[in-house]
Amino acid sequence: MSNRIIDPGVSIKTYDILNFDVRKVKSRSSNIVSALTTSQSIPQTVITDDFVKKSEVPPYDIHQREAKRQRQIERSKTKGKNWYHMPAPEMTEEKKNDLIAIQMRGGLYADKFFKKGSDVKGLPKYFQTGTVVDSAADFYRRIPKKDRKKTILEELYNDSKVKKFSKKRYVEIKETNRRRIAAMKHMKRLKNKKK
Repeated sequence: MSNRIIDPGVSIKTYDILNFDVRKVKSRSSNIVSALTTSQSIPQTVITDDFVKKSEVPPYDIHQREAKRQRQIERSKTKGKNWYHMPAPEMTEEKKNDLIAIQMRGGLYADKFFKKGSDVKGLPKYFQTGTVVDSAADFYRRIPKKDRKKTILEELYNDSKVKKFSKKRYVEIKETNRRRIAAMKHMKRLKNKKK
């Protein structure tokens, strides 16, 4: 009979003590037990509280409505798996102003048309902001660092095209309002003359 060695391919001390010669074994069960007890002791596994918490069944005293409410709260923290669990960021004053500027971008540029987002009313709950990283190929078309601003609104304040268009638009609105007010005053004078 040939030498047979049990080798699972893993070098763990508990498996190493099972590598023994079959010819030397008279009774299998007694020799294996004695080999385990005499040569090396098996290290005890340490089960932490985290492991126990993960494998516990939720308690039955939570009602179905409460469990459903908790699941809804957890679901509302992100957009969902189709949106790669995009989180809802904290709404600060700067982010709020930037979102309003993005929504009103149609009134800032005369030469561009922006599709009106009829499905979004108010400010979005889930959004992400990022920074545009310049490419080395666009060296001469990049925005210089001194002209870069912290928020979108600050960039719009310093953009000459936007300033020019908004000033022109403001003058037009003031002129139409002046004409409307003048027409109303004229109508009042006419009514007073008839009496």
